[in-house]
Amino acid sequence: MSKLVPQRTIDAIRNNVDVALDIVGIDCTLWIPTNTSFDEADKLDVWSVPTDYIYVSYTAKVFVEWSPNVNQLRKLGLYTEGKIPILVRFGNTAIALTGSQAGQSVAVDVLIHSYFRVLPEFIPSNYMGIEDFEIVNVATGGIHDSVLVKMYSASPRRIKK
Repeated sequence: MSKLVPQRTIDAIRNNVDVALDIVGIDCTLWIPTNTSFDEADKLDVWSVPTDYIYVSYTAKVFVEWSPNVNQLRKLGLYTEGKIPILVRFGNTAIALTGSQAGQSVAVDVLIHSYFRVLPEFIPSNYMGIEDFEIVNVATGGIHDSVLVKMYSASPRRIKK
């Protein structure tokens, strides 16, 4: 990497994103899987159950675009037909609810199979009755050689009963 953009500049921009999310973001509970071998859980695909993964929970802020513009999706390399995905942005930090760092603000890296829950009053009518949304894809927004903000596509979480 060339390090054309100084790391201090990247850190300042990331901090500004966190400040903006604190102002306009929705409070949510975020669960990030910690087990890295998803062999058995991946076989279940969308029908995985919470016990297939080991999660650490966080309190975080999320910015959700419930029905994004098709041109915006194309810029991100997401070409869809029919159902338009939900676009989600999280801050770079969250407050740990479980684990050894409970109660502390920690840096988080949201992964595929992570999921979040928002209060029903923030969910539009076409998703009524659904509170959990799972991360299904990761897109990054960056400048030159540094990732500034990760954007995720999410879908309603399906759980086999």
